[in-house]
Amino acid sequence: MRESRTFAERTKVLKSDEALKKYFLVYEGSDTEVIYFDAVNSMRESIGINPLIELIPIIRSYSEEGWSNPKKILDRIIENLEESKAEKISYETLLNRMMDYFYETKVITTSKVLAKSMWRAMVYVCTEELQKVLQEEVDDIETDCNRILEFLKQEYDVTHVVSDISDIIKDGGLTYAEGFDQICLIIDRDRESFLATPENNQYEYVVEKCREKGFQLCITNPCFEFWLLLHFDEVFELDTEKLLKNPKVTSKRRYAEQEFRRIYPKYKKSSYQAEELVRDIDKAIQNEKEFCEDINGLENTVGSNIGRLIEKMRIS
Repeated sequence: MRESRTFAERTKVLKSDEALKKYFLVYEGSDTEVIYFDAVNSMRESIGINPLIELIPIIRSYSEEGWSNPKKILDRIIENLEESKAEKISYETLLNRMMDYFYETKVITTSKVLAKSMWRAMVYVCTEELQKVLQEEVDDIETDCNRILEFLKQEYDVTHVVSDISDIIKDGGLTYAEGFDQICLIIDRDRESFLATPENNQYEYVVEKCREKGFQLCITNPCFEFWLLLHFDEVFELDTEKLLKNPKVTSKRRYAEQEFRRIYPKYKKSSYQAEELVRDIDKAIQNEKEFCEDINGLENTVGSNIGRLIEKMRIS
């Protein structure tokens, strides 16, 4: 996991913006939620977001692409925070930060084949030449980083990588101040992403772990599209039982998404005008209060508590 801004911007924030309270937004989804909260951030003044907080999206690093399990995402965030606090990183984190740097500097652009090949090459250096397990702690970032780069230079165009990349990698952690900043985990109550058995209830695990760590847990049951539906009074006309089960109604869409597309035909998961919805965010907040907002109740009840997060952003 990494902040959605360049290494240089992260370094600048540490030096100049320490008085701002940061809200780190960790999403289960990779498109819909990001688009919505980008609109919230761009319209922050008009919707009353406190000017003394900064909204920072957290995005997936290379080895985390495609993750959708909330427990897995939460555990990785905790792991990354512990690494930043201890100023130590694992080999997997090292490789992820190198990949982040390669994307930022255009060593890798849109080629998934090249990215996959370079990742495999770096894993090979770690596991075969350095004889390290990816979860193992890096002893010497500079030495190991340079050794990986030397290997890559034999096969790939990485000759223009800056000489102080190891220092950039060291500064690549989350700029989170425990006890001051806020981690916000924004997830769906999706029964396909949560494992829930008497022996292993991941929903309960996520709720308790977030409470223990002081994280803001934001859940929408059944999915984020229900929060979007709350921007329209037509939400009260929908079948609550059907919303809760959220069955597939087409080969690609479930009930909540299909109903939202009916009410708001311009919607696509990866491309929509979220600003049009955010203008009615007060309506969504009020409509949410007619459904479940309790974090424990949301395990088995239609509702959301994203409205409460927005209200908190207004007063924090």
